[in-house]
Formats: sequence, C-alpha cells, structure tokens
Amino acid sequence: MNKHILMVVWGMLATGTAAAQGEDSLAQEAPLIYRIEADVVPSKILHTNQYLRGENAEGRTMNHAFTARLKYAFQLPQGSVRAAVYKGAYQGVGVAYHDFNRQLGNPVSAFIFQGARIVGMAPRVSLNYEWNLGLTFGWHPFDLNDNPENKVIGSKVTAYIDADLYVGWQLSDCWDVNAGVSIVHFSNGNTAIPNAGLNVLGGRVSVAYYVNRRRDRAWRVRSIAPFRRRIGYDLVLYGAWRKHGIYLDGNPVALPGSYGVFGFTFNPLYHVNPWFNAGVSVDGVYDRSANLYYDDDYIVGVGDEDDEWSRVRRPSVAKQMALGLSGRAEFVMPFFTINLGYGHYVLNARGGFRGWYQMLALKVGVTKHLFANIGYSLHDFKHPNHLMLGLGVRW
Repeated sequence: MNKHILMVVWGMLATGTAAAQGEDSLAQEAPLIYRIEADVVPSKILHTNQYLRGENAEGRTMNHAFTARLKYAFQLPQGSVRAAVYKGAYQGVGVAYHDFNRQLGNPVSAFIFQGARIVGMAPRVSLNYEWNLGLTFGWHPFDLNDNPENKVIGSKVTAYIDADLYVGWQLSDCWDVNAGVSIVHFSNGNTAIPNAGLNVLGGRVSVAYYVNRRRDRAWRVRSIAPFRRRIGYDLVLYGAWRKHGIYLDGNPVALPGSYGVFGFTFNPLYHVNPWFNAGVSVDGVYDRSANLYYDDDYIVGVGDEDDEWSRVRRPSVAKQMALGLSGRAEFVMPFFTINLGYGHYVLNARGGFRGWYQMLALKVGVTKHLFANIGYSLHDFKHPNHLMLGLGVRW
C-alpha cells in the first residue's frame, strides 16, 4: 500500500479523534466517562479462495486465527443532551495483535472505533454494536519469489475493518463483561495487486473498566429540544491511487505502476431524525486507469525493443471521466457518520464505468462544518474500484 495513502489515512484518523476529545472537554454537569477494555477473539478464517483452502506452500487449509485487542474510549457526560439522544455511545482508539500463521504473518493493527447500545434487554443487560477502522502492519504479503501463492494479501500494510455485535452485562459501576460475534475484513483498497482480501469470523469476549460512571446518581438532564427536520448539503473532494490490470490472451495481467483517481460527491440530505439522513448524490470521477486498452496494431521500429507495456494505450481524458447518481443513506452518531451509496453512471457509462457502483464512507468530524472522508468504492458488489480519501464540507 502506497506510503502516501497511509500517511493521509492515519492523519485523518488522528485529526478526527483529537477533535472529538476536544469538543467533549466542555464543562458539563457530570464528567466524561472513560472506558478501558481488553478482549480476545478466537476466530475462523473464511475460505474465500484456493490459497486459503490449501493451495499454499504448506499444502494445508487455513482455518484458525486469534486476535487480542486493547481499547481506550470516552463517553459523553451523564446528563448531557447528546448522551440522552445517543444512549451508551462510546468512541476511542485501540491496538490489536493478530495471530494467523507463518505464511500470512502475525500483524498488528492501530484503529479508531465507536459503539453504542442498540436495545436494553434487562436493567443491566443490553445488545450493542461496535465498529473498528484502522491500519494493519506486518503482513507476509505476496512475493513473486518468496510467497507466490499468496493471492490474499498483496502489501505489508492493509486496511482493518471490523464489525461487532455483542451482549453487555453491567456488573457494577466500574465493570462490564461482554460477549458476542466479530467479523473482520483486511484489504489494501486496490492500491496493490493481488487484493483478494482476508475475511475472519470470530467470537468476542471482553472485560471493560469504567471511570466516572454512576448508575445510582440522578444527574440533571438538560431539556432536549424537538428535532428540526431539514435538508442539508455535503460536498466531498477526494483522491486516491489504485492498481489496474488488463487481459492479455484471456489472462489477467497487472499493469506496472499506479494510477491516480480524483472525484467529488455533492449530496443533498434530508435529516429524518438525529440518527438517520437520506438523499441523492451527484458523483463525479476522473480515473486515469479507466478504459485502458491494448493496441494490437502497434508497430515496432527497426532495431527497437518490443515492450508489451508500450502497447497499452490511454484513451482521451473525456473517456476516463464519468458522472453518476446514487441514493444515499447515513447513520449519524457523535463525531462519526457512516454513509452508504448505491448508484449508476449516467454520463460516459461505458467500459469500466458500466454497471452499478457502491460506496461506503466514514465521515470524521473535524469542525462543525468540516469533516474528513475515508471511503471505498466497488462496482457490482464484488469488483474493487478505489479508495476515497478527502475532505468535505457540510451546511
């Protein structure tokens, strides 16, 4: 994965987390709640390709994995308006150690995360969710000489995406015990080839320790003003790098180098309630890898070397640009917003721009009107497009 992408992504994560902590350091009737959690996740590797099923140097099926995580989070003060609206929400930073095997390696992850209560099941029992997003370092990736069978991980650094669903038991003001399921996806975002990705499903067991949490104290709750439904607007400018390949004689071949991608989204959104927005977005993209083609009629001069890569041609700029429309839905929480999109190009919907595209983005609040955008685009739900790393404004 290109080192510049890593710097951009990690800078966005650090900026968003710092802004969140600064925003909630304002004086409240109650102090911030702090949470330290340690969990273990014994897991099973999902067999999504032949390498994991046994076509590897050891000739064995890769089944088992194990993850240990340590996380630090904060919660909004008890009695604050947002604590009443976003019940049980917590957010923070964490690290993880992953135990796979000699061929994949034992990488480590650094990530941001957020979770919240979905529903109370009993006075001290609740169903909760949590997501993690970060970077994983230290893989044993594909190498033509040393690890040629590894079509799963193509770079030493990948993205780390985790989603958990768990039941939490509050033992006391200071202690919780949690148990649930966790699913993880590792991918380099199509910045290196191969990029099949790795998926892991596991069971999560954790213990959390709290500071400043009091169930028996009646904090003064500020009155909650009625939610005002309205239309807002988001504008995002993004860029990324990606790898690309073409078919030669019916076989896929990775092209050398990387290709730049630049784009924008303009997204009017109807704010339905404090947790959900919906709307339609205009999506523009300029992809320098789009619609490349192989020139079979290329003429090699006398005495010149026939380099097959020189036969790869780039079309006009207009054929590498497209404009689409997508339906959007947003899940809104303090500091973070998850945006989902499903759309189709309406201008230049040819070649690589044919079919339906999907977008998933995390908006990290920096100020009231400025946010960092960390996203990814697919087409037809299975083919990777590119990352979407940028900044956005809302009004």
